[in-house]
Amino acid sequence: MSSGFLMDQRSRHVPLISVFAQEPLFDAPGDTHPGENFTLLHEALKRDGINVIGSAPYVEATVEQAKMNIALIMATAYENGAHVDFHLDYNLDLSLEPLIYEVISQAKRMGGWTGAPGQTYRRITIGHATRLQLFEEEEWHRLAEAIKDLPITFVGLPQSDLYMQGRDDYEKPLGAPRSTLRVPYLLSKYGIQVAMSVNNVQNAFTPQGFLDPLMLCSLGVALFQTAAPADIEALVRSVTLTSKLALGMDESDGRCLIPALGDPADFVILHGVHSIQSAVLHPPFDRTVIRAGRVVSRKRSFTWLLDD
Repeated sequence: MSSGFLMDQRSRHVPLISVFAQEPLFDAPGDTHPGENFTLLHEALKRDGINVIGSAPYVEATVEQAKMNIALIMATAYENGAHVDFHLDYNLDLSLEPLIYEVISQAKRMGGWTGAPGQTYRRITIGHATRLQLFEEEEWHRLAEAIKDLPITFVGLPQSDLYMQGRDDYEKPLGAPRSTLRVPYLLSKYGIQVAMSVNNVQNAFTPQGFLDPLMLCSLGVALFQTAAPADIEALVRSVTLTSKLALGMDESDGRCLIPALGDPADFVILHGVHSIQSAVLHPPFDRTVIRAGRVVSRKRSFTWLLDD
């Protein structure tokens, strides 16, 4: 946290600093009152600059405690004016209740999650959500209807999801299923926007992979078996505009992938690329990042020949 605050002070960016409980909030099965981890969470919230509070309800010992975890985190976020970040429904088990509906229920009960037009507002992000991949069409329609008036954004983490999920199918002829949210399909079929992101690379959940968001788009072409122009655009949106939405930026803060006159000067120049398709199918190394009209990052390659 101290490193995050230092970056906040020195950076031209606007980082979101999250207090996140990866371990259970309840010390033992059957407990109805949260334990030490929740106390530590509250202690961290006393520091200025905390923007986000989150947890992983699936680590709780019981479904009842997972639901109480959700209620505690959302109530605490509400009291502190913070965004919510849940790692939720991280399984491929039809016997387990999808807890996304507990989040929806709590959000509707509390109210007040959206702000006035043109303002930054609090978001609820749902990371992983692999259990939803088992939904039938009727269930997807029900979910789309349930979240349409709520600031909920799903975030798929393909590199982690593919590595962690479906291990019970290891000995089956086709192995593990493609256990990550189907970004282009969910947008075109149900109007559900899904962001894509990268978990902590080189940890137990994601020992492999790249930090580059555009590489997720390239992975998505093979993973979702599509290189159609509309789906390519959906993939790019997932790591740009939809990701900004997940961070709580106003929906009017740039609606198109290509900057237009009057848009905020926040964009990435992909050198040597002349189409969105090219950016996804073969992401360039050379890039320049513009934030608030200023160059904040530049990456360039150089080529030379060895002269014998």
